[in-house]
Amino acid sequence: MARHLSSSPKSPPPTPEQQQKQKHLSTRHRSSTPIHPGAESHHLQEIDSPVQLRSEGTMRIVQLNRERALNALDHHMISLIDHAFNEIEPSPNAATVLFRGLARSMCAGGDVMSIVKAADNSDFHKRMHSSRFFEREIVQNYRVHTMREHSTELGHPKTYLGLWDGIIMGGGVGMTVHGPIRIATERTLFAMPETAIGYFPDVGLTHTFSRMDGGIGMYVGLTGGRLNGADAYLTGFATHYMHSHAVDEMLRRISSLPMSTATHEENVVRALDEFTVNPFDDDENLAKNCVFLGDKRVALDFAFTRDTIEQVIAVLDDIAQRRQDSYTGEELAKRGLPAITEDVAAWASQTHATLLARSPRSLKVTFRAIREARDQTLAENMHANIRIATAFCDLSLGRDFHTGVMHVLGKDPKTGKRNAGIPKWEPSRLQDVSDEYLQTFFFSTEEKARKAGMQLKVPKLHLVPVTGKDRESRKAREQEMRGVGPLRWNSKWNKYALPSEAELAALHEGSHPASGSYVLEPAELLETIARYHNNKPGLRLKVQDWLDRRARLQQASP
Repeated sequence: MARHLSSSPKSPPPTPEQQQKQKHLSTRHRSSTPIHPGAESHHLQEIDSPVQLRSEGTMRIVQLNRERALNALDHHMISLIDHAFNEIEPSPNAATVLFRGLARSMCAGGDVMSIVKAADNSDFHKRMHSSRFFEREIVQNYRVHTMREHSTELGHPKTYLGLWDGIIMGGGVGMTVHGPIRIATERTLFAMPETAIGYFPDVGLTHTFSRMDGGIGMYVGLTGGRLNGADAYLTGFATHYMHSHAVDEMLRRISSLPMSTATHEENVVRALDEFTVNPFDDDENLAKNCVFLGDKRVALDFAFTRDTIEQVIAVLDDIAQRRQDSYTGEELAKRGLPAITEDVAAWASQTHATLLARSPRSLKVTFRAIREARDQTLAENMHANIRIATAFCDLSLGRDFHTGVMHVLGKDPKTGKRNAGIPKWEPSRLQDVSDEYLQTFFFSTEEKARKAGMQLKVPKLHLVPVTGKDRESRKAREQEMRGVGPLRWNSKWNKYALPSEAELAALHEGSHPASGSYVLEPAELLETIARYHNNKPGLRLKVQDWLDRRARLQQASP
């Protein structure tokens, strides 16, 4: 549909102060490789543009339109998205921003084939294009995170929504997961499969993974495991779940909200809640087969909260072989899993095989990056991400990124078909990826890495703030990192998703706003958190599973 900005409700013209802020923010967010804005604005309206900007009432829709490439992002698309955001943020006629993709894929990630080809170029400046892609992508991801803050400064607050009605991976996750609302459906296929191509889950996802319940983030990050819409909603990657046939009606509902109503984020969430359903009501096998519930969840948490990736793999092997008398078996019994069932063993066996097929270097980098991200702000994590991404793009330090992409996305020259088997990782064993190598080239300063032989320069994320050392900056950082309860629950993080286990632990401890003056019994806790979250669909299933696992743990403890 063509854009009809004139049909939107009118607001008073911006004040001189708001105009000055608008000018400042527009400059601050300008694309690092700007294209003539008039030409790009016009291009956003063309039917064949890979990124389109549509207007529906008080909603602006940024729509990816590269169907044959599963809406994978390239440099040009990032520029177009920048221009779309530049139009949207200061608009007095828009209150919500929806990011979506056409056809069966929301966004399958970045165009990694072109990235690794650039990284393998003999020309240094062309090699730098690989890491500069990640620079622009990460800056844009941070812009999503701060869109409401910046648009509010301009006097026109915007609420950002990601529609995951299809395949959502890599860069597509980065373009949505840092916003307040992500909507899953039965068509959702969520994954961060970077370790399968010799890379790591970037775009701020190590920050997200580090804050997920138990071992879930580490499991998804290391394995690249694929989640359906129900799983994405249950774990908190998605904040809402609805049937795909309800999406169009939901969009009409949100876009028709009056400006005075839609500028308040909580009103947008209330409208979304009208369409949100419990995915596990549709199919009883969804809960039965879900790895994030019951016995499998007990095994997952134990395996993926170990201190090293080697320990993770060893534990999975014990579970797969059903070694009940091993240390793993004894520890699982203490956690309420006295017998390793065939179902749990089958999951562990498949997961073990998956990890053995991944790049050893990628696994070690990812494991450490997720562990360290727990003590980073999102901005700090973004800077860490570009540092690590640059090291992966520097093929003089190791070619796994190039090897993995060419194997997974390329074709066998002899058969003309997709490559089979495991890529030829180098090194091929975890024990050959030393801690010294990791520290020097991925986790130390750029200066130390370059002295040791890294060739590429780390791009500067000029639009992502660096934590200051002054008192005010330290205080702001402390406030962002502060949490309550034994698991450091932060009420501002992922607040529209199902309650996290950190929140449940805070409620049980008595440090939650809904806590009373005495310790709640399980049934009371369930009812209290259900009321606090307005009986959000699926909440009772998740909370009851947490209560059941806690009860089993207490019963098994001596």
